[in-house]
Amino acid sequence: MKILKHKTLGTLLLLFSMTLGAQNIQKPNIIVIYTDDQGYGDVGALNPDAKFNTPNMDKLANEGIIFTDGHSSDAVCTPSRYSLLTGRYSWRTSLKEGVLRADGPCLIEKDRMTIASLLQENGYKTAMIGKWHLQMEFEGSLGKDRDWSKPFTDGPIEKGFDYYFGIPASMNYGILTYLENDKVLVSSCIMD
Repeated sequence: MKILKHKTLGTLLLLFSMTLGAQNIQKPNIIVIYTDDQGYGDVGALNPDAKFNTPNMDKLANEGIIFTDGHSSDAVCTPSRYSLLTGRYSWRTSLKEGVLRADGPCLIEKDRMTIASLLQENGYKTAMIGKWHLQMEFEGSLGKDRDWSKPFTDGPIEKGFDYYFGIPASMNYGILTYLENDKVLVSSCIMD
C-alpha cells in the first residue's frame, strides 16, 4: 500500500511539474514575408550570387526556419493574398480573374477565419505591414463626398490583425495613401 501511495504521489508530482513546465514554453514568433515580384534567388541567404544585398532578410533566414517549397495559388497579388490569409482558393469567391481595386467590399467574407484571426484566438498578437489589395470600404462615394477623416471598414483590423500599416492596393489601383489600423493618415490622391 505504501508503494502505491508513493507511486501515486510521484506520478502527481511529475504531472504537476510537466504542467508547470508547459506553461513556461513560449510560443514561437511567426513572420511571413510575402512579396510581389521577388524570386527565390533574390535573397542572399538562399542564393550566394543574389543581385541584391538583403542583410536583414538573411539574418531572419539564418536564425529561423526557412520553408523552401511554397506555392502561390495565383500569379497575381489579390487572389494569392486571399489564399494565403484564408487557406482557400480565390476562385471560390466572386473574383474569377485579375485583381481588385482599393475601394469596395473586402474579398474576405465577414466572419471568414484568416491566419491572423486563428493566431489571435491562440494568444498571438498579429500585425500586417504592406499592401492589402483585398479591398476595403471608405466613407462616402468615390470622387464625390469621400470623408478621409472617418475610419475605413472591412480591412485588416476586422480580419484578425491587431495592427496594420500600409497601402490599400498597388499604387496604380485607385487610392494612394498610407493607412494605419483603420485610419487614413493623409487625404488620398485618387487614380482612375
